[in-house]
Amino acid sequence: MKAIVVILIIILSSCSDLYIVPESHYIIPEGKHSSKLVNGSIGDKLRSIKTGRLEFSARFDNSARYDLHNNNQQDINKLMGFSEANQHHQDGSIRFGWRYDKAQDMVEIFAYAYRDKQLYYEGITMVEIGQTAVYRIVVNPSSYYLEVDGVSLVLDREQKEQKGFYYMLYPYFGGDEKAPHDIHIYIKELFR
Repeated sequence: MKAIVVILIIILSSCSDLYIVPESHYIIPEGKHSSKLVNGSIGDKLRSIKTGRLEFSARFDNSARYDLHNNNQQDINKLMGFSEANQHHQDGSIRFGWRYDKAQDMVEIFAYAYRDKQLYYEGITMVEIGQTAVYRIVVNPSSYYLEVDGVSLVLDREQKEQKGFYYMLYPYFGGDEKAPHDIHIYIKELFR
């Protein structure tokens, strides 16, 4: 009997690697806006959320540093989020935005939302380059709850439809400018 218990423990512990979610490596190529999933295939980024919650960890490496030498340095890039039910993301969506802050040598993180085709954003916190931070979006009937490593923010939500298709939004550079060099972002989905 003891031998069976020992064998079961060994088998079950060796299966634990099956449940580890790997970190996904996204690259925004120089001269582009949209990201690609490294070693991904066509359709990898065509996904939706299954609940009213998205949780992931993200890490920016040294490639997050950039100097555009113009006012577009203040533009907010996009990290991750999702569209509102049955809407185009520039009509209704919620996601985290980011930009490199040269003065502090850190990445500034924002809540970034479209409501009725109007853009709203608000700063949440700063993260260090190389630091892995946990990001969370929770959808409530009249608000979004956003959190980055325990720093939270609530934004109003004016969505009429609650049920429908909420498609995922992935890393994107710009505004007006395209990526000045390859930018690498590492994301691990924790809950969707």
